[in-house]
Amino acid sequence: MPLDLHVFRTLSDNAGALLHDPASGACAAIDVPDAGETLAAAKAKGWTISDIFITHAHHDHTQGVAEVKQATGANVVGPADARTSAPLDRVVGEGDTVAFGGENFEIWHTPGHSDGHLSFVGRGAKLALVGDVVFVMGCGRVQPGQMERMWTSLSRLMALPGDTRLLGGHDYTLANARFARSVDSENEALKARFAEAEKAKAEGRFWALTTVAEEKATNPFFRAGEPALAAAVGLAGAAPGAVFAALRDAKNRF
Repeated sequence: MPLDLHVFRTLSDNAGALLHDPASGACAAIDVPDAGETLAAAKAKGWTISDIFITHAHHDHTQGVAEVKQATGANVVGPADARTSAPLDRVVGEGDTVAFGGENFEIWHTPGHSDGHLSFVGRGAKLALVGDVVFVMGCGRVQPGQMERMWTSLSRLMALPGDTRLLGGHDYTLANARFARSVDSENEALKARFAEAEKAKAEGRFWALTTVAEEKATNPFFRAGEPALAAAVGLAGAAPGAVFAALRDAKNRF
């Protein structure tokens, strides 16, 4: 039986998310930006939170973990550097697996945005919980000196099957689409997705879930190997990693 995924807005632009296994009744909160909103979302769905998966230690992803754990007794799993911001029951890292609802999520170390950043990759569920590494048509800010590590993390995720869903940690979709259009203006798939981003914003629709294939078609950071993107940053013929770094710098200034 497939896992249910409920994604909702929390704080201003963070993604709240609940992963539910209908067979066992288990429910995992993916990061907890706000405890009250997360508990309310679970109550509205009729689900009881049994697990919390932490992608990275940043405060806006962990500040509600302790309260949800106290309210539910949930088992908290996350990276070692989240120990100072959340009550971890299990520390996980590269090569570990986390069992949930018949799915064994592979733990990938995907640094760049933060040192200990993890992605939870469920191949059977065709779902990767990628925190602040990938957003719809964008990627997370990169720590100083960490461009190469971020590019490696993105490259790993890009290699997943095209129908793999990617759940990012924020909805910056329209802002990302505007930057993408500025460096990839002839991309027809991007033009259509830009229009959809404008529509979603106008309707107040939260958008943090995408697929590998959609990002390969429209995300400039996934497309750093394309000649058009290299030309856009004045690096025709350069290696994709160098193009990515230039694109990320350009996005910082956009």
